[in-house]
Amino acid sequence: MLEVQRRIMTLRDSSGNGRPLYERVAHEMSEAIRTGELGPGERLPSVRQLATDLGLSVTTVMSVYARLGELGLVHGEAGRGTFVSEAADLPRTAPPPRGGEPPMPARGGRAWRRQVLAQTEARLQRSHPNARDLTRGGPDPRLLPLTVVKRAYRDVAARLQARDLEYPATLSTEPELAAALAKRLAHDGIETDADDLLIASSTQQFLALLAMLLQRRSPGETVLVGVEEPGYQTAMDTLEFQGLGLVPMPLDEAGVTVEGLLGAIDAGVSAVLFTPRAQSPTGCCWTAQRRRALADALAPHPDVWIIEDDQFAEAATLRPGSLYTDPRLRDRVVYLRSFSKSIAPDMRLAVALAKQPIRHPLTLAKSFADGWTSRTSQRVLAATLTDPRLDELLTEARTEYAHRRAAVREALRQASASQQIGLFVPEYDTDGLHVWVTLPDGCDADRVVEATAQRGFLLAAGQPFYLSPGHQRHLRINAGALPAEHAPQLAAAIGEAVVTLMGQPTALLTP
Repeated sequence: MLEVQRRIMTLRDSSGNGRPLYERVAHEMSEAIRTGELGPGERLPSVRQLATDLGLSVTTVMSVYARLGELGLVHGEAGRGTFVSEAADLPRTAPPPRGGEPPMPARGGRAWRRQVLAQTEARLQRSHPNARDLTRGGPDPRLLPLTVVKRAYRDVAARLQARDLEYPATLSTEPELAAALAKRLAHDGIETDADDLLIASSTQQFLALLAMLLQRRSPGETVLVGVEEPGYQTAMDTLEFQGLGLVPMPLDEAGVTVEGLLGAIDAGVSAVLFTPRAQSPTGCCWTAQRRRALADALAPHPDVWIIEDDQFAEAATLRPGSLYTDPRLRDRVVYLRSFSKSIAPDMRLAVALAKQPIRHPLTLAKSFADGWTSRTSQRVLAATLTDPRLDELLTEARTEYAHRRAAVREALRQASASQQIGLFVPEYDTDGLHVWVTLPDGCDADRVVEATAQRGFLLAAGQPFYLSPGHQRHLRINAGALPAEHAPQLAAAIGEAVVTLMGQPTALLTP
């Protein structure tokens, strides 16, 4: 293993013709396994130990081990560690590309982001059990409309009859939910028909179904989808797990740029995935001007499907509209709206708004995936959405989230100015739960996360929100989970962590 580590350290200090470092390290280790240099059954160093030995980030090593696991070269044993597999006929990884050519888009099995986030959070929680956890992307449970949801369950249960527990005759949306959704959508300027609505368990399920339909449009080909970068890690993982390749679309303060969209179209994408507001992880939102510019750019490309993930709709402050409202695009837009961030993650319901030619195959795919979505759950959501107390509670949550985001941003700006550490915190209006922070040049996010955890706050490094590992200058903070009065302590902890690391030059090199 020592000789393998020496070769990896050489890789760390080279450019690799633009190939991500984790891919080059995984290739080197796979070759060592194939040749027998790392023998079957051999125990590999822990993630933390290998990262320390090689001067790599923990996230990079996690990605290496995840890649080797996908290839069947290594396996983990609970409580014991990671071991070289006993396979007799080990596959080879593809050689590094020549001439600086980018690698081909991934085709499935490469989903690594949620795993990295979950493993990092679990490790930090074990090491710092008393720290405040701001790593997750979920809402503050105390701001969910619990009283309304409980009343909805009671009301629906009281009306429940035996026939309501039978198999449904069709996949149609429950009429009371369709009416409630139509009113909510109209408030965002989206007029709809009940026949265009489809209910599923989550946005994630809809993305998996759409991925399958996209592959059926181009059998035997690598189907590409344009995604926001940085973007929602679960969406990236879901699409990759289904075998699709991802093409990055860069963001600015108003979401995906027109240039980024056109670049994805030029790359041959079959679909594009947008978050119109409260984008995760940055919080950016479309302006009306940006929405129109994106529509104009998409209009000449009728074969490109458009997917909108409006995941924070009920708790959002801004209302940028939807591409579904553009008649040039409507028959290829799939507008997704979920209620996990605003109503209850455990309710597991999301709605898709789609017209032909997408609606029928999407409905058919849903029917073969799991049959139907519980009518009882649909009625509970309908009762929740029509409860006269709900909007008051949503307004309180919306106001509180905005207050918390503003408090964290201001505290970070003050800490950066007072300690002269060069943190960049967006000044434009954001929405949602998160604050996205850019660290000073050369400051490694994984090490800042570790140092901040020692000071009482658990954060997520930004690397898992990109298509490939290697982005080490960002932090995602779930400001929605932090009461505003604690923002100064958080900012002080991050500032102290950065100052401490900036005094240790060798520890700051981003691998």
